[in-house]
Amino acid sequence: MSQTTRQGQDAKPGPPDVLILGGGRFGRLAGRRLAGRVLALAELNPQPGLEELDAPVWTLAAVPAALRALASQQPPAWIVPCIPQHFLAHWLLASLGPSDPRLLPVPQALEPDLPVLGRGPEGQLYLSITDTLCPDDCPEPAQTCPKTGQPRGEPLFARLAALSLPGWGVAVLRSHQLAPGVGGLAVSEMLALRRRLAGQGGDWLVGTACRCHGVLHGLALTPTVAAPNKNSK
Repeated sequence: MSQTTRQGQDAKPGPPDVLILGGGRFGRLAGRRLAGRVLALAELNPQPGLEELDAPVWTLAAVPAALRALASQQPPAWIVPCIPQHFLAHWLLASLGPSDPRLLPVPQALEPDLPVLGRGPEGQLYLSITDTLCPDDCPEPAQTCPKTGQPRGEPLFARLAALSLPGWGVAVLRSHQLAPGVGGLAVSEMLALRRRLAGQGGDWLVGTACRCHGVLHGLALTPTVAAPNKNSK
């Protein structure tokens, strides 16, 4: 047996690095498919059966759970949102307090250029490049939809990142596939996006998307005024 093979077989799995938000059908599915990697699963109203996932269950809503995890000494590397809410937009609302963040409707001028499924109650746009019901174990291949056989074209996360609308900034996170049918947000990318927006003002298009599906919110920020330098004359 080669040294490389022996090291691979003897290697121990790393510490749990995924926080799952939501304990419904898709949260449970994510927990099963990421077995051994789940740091915790957050569900405000946990139902019987979550203990079968062999991971700690936090009785918290999604955003408070994320804030708790990110403030810990061992924060997760990935967050998997399985909730009926645009997690990124609401996390930014909670974590950009000095900028007085406020949700805005996405301008209608963008709709003709996007694959819009519909609007939500906060003026957000739900987006999909396909009108078919995807299997819950889609492997998200780069070129062709495994269900329709049709070419995917440009990934939706790239289309959103390239949006241009006068008076609006654009901040988009890609949802990376961690297992078949399970998308996760890289915490390092979340924090980088937050640093980019912190202290900024103006209106922003804030989106999360994988190759095929996504959601887009409008977000208004008030610029943070830096404190005057006491040593300045």
